[in-house]
Amino acid sequence: MIKDAELVEAEVPQFLALLYLKSGPNEVGIKVWNVDPDTGKLTSTIGMQAIPPNAPGNSPVNLKRVPKSRELFASSGFGSPSTFNKIYSFKIQDDGSVTVIGSSPSGILPNTVTPNISGTNVYATITSSTTNVYLYQKDTSGNLTQSTLSSYPFGTYCSPSSLLVSQTERNIFITNPSYLSIYQQDTSAGTVTIGSGSPLPIAASPTLNDNLTLHPTRNYIYTTIANIAAPIAGFIYNQDSTASAIQGSPFTPSGSYSATTSSTKTLTIDPYGRFIAFVYSDASGNRLQLLKINSSTGALTPSGFPIGVGNAPGDLTWDESGRFIYFFSDTGAASSEKQLEVYKVSSTGELTSTPGSPVILGTISSFSPRGIVSVTKTMKVKPGEYP
Repeated sequence: MIKDAELVEAEVPQFLALLYLKSGPNEVGIKVWNVDPDTGKLTSTIGMQAIPPNAPGNSPVNLKRVPKSRELFASSGFGSPSTFNKIYSFKIQDDGSVTVIGSSPSGILPNTVTPNISGTNVYATITSSTTNVYLYQKDTSGNLTQSTLSSYPFGTYCSPSSLLVSQTERNIFITNPSYLSIYQQDTSAGTVTIGSGSPLPIAASPTLNDNLTLHPTRNYIYTTIANIAAPIAGFIYNQDSTASAIQGSPFTPSGSYSATTSSTKTLTIDPYGRFIAFVYSDASGNRLQLLKINSSTGALTPSGFPIGVGNAPGDLTWDESGRFIYFFSDTGAASSEKQLEVYKVSSTGELTSTPGSPVILGTISSFSPRGIVSVTKTMKVKPGEYP
């Protein structure tokens, strides 16, 4: 029998949250499922929940989670009036209901948002006549106030598609249609400077869908790019925000990869840094592929064979426990329904579709998923039960 003293802490799957926009009538909301931590089967909590600003014309563009918490951030956009345009923070309750914690000042249209690991700081790229990076800080009431640090807001390159910060917040990463830019932040002095060599040229344009991911323990960063032959670019970065390409980058997902155009693609990283998951559409169909990460070099090699998935896969998420992968796809022209696919991942990288997957969400014409996050809880488990 395992004694309590022998148990170890691990992140265990609890909820899955979906940000959506639907019509007939128009509604912006969050849908929450319970996740069976062993099988990955999803069961509904209290249904779809409208969230502010549930206003005609609003088009939410981001959903992010504070690690090891139930706190979520979502940014709205293009609502009418512009007072609806904010960054909102939410919390998932025990029963799966969603409550509003606070919001930012109104009238902003973020391209991307990302919180720090504690949720006290939220970074956003906002475009008006120019593109700038803003820092918002959470006050005691839960609302977000714009930072008064002299370096914020600071200008960056136009049309940003992804924004990330390192765990220490010393490095800020931004992709736009031509470059990867890395900024160095001195959190004590409040200064931000662009790294030497940035913006970094990439073999092809970084793709959209927020496709930028950091290795959890190594200084590796990966992004999908519009390169037909090799659609994944990888870099090694330094604390001073200088960077260089990982040897062998850009990478191809498998020997059978045969894209003829810049096709749908999205990636995410295993929270333990062992694998990258990549979904794509190529000449042979729609595929999910794992690639093994060389911990010493950051190089990627295909693990196993690609498996067939639904049409136009995207918005890929790997839960913090390391057990499950989630993404959206659709059923194709015959029925034209959006769906949610769930796969269980073994410690060796084997993929198995979970019970009840895929979950039908709604018709393409009336239901638009805008983001998905997995929510875990910290529990005591048997050694080796989780990676």
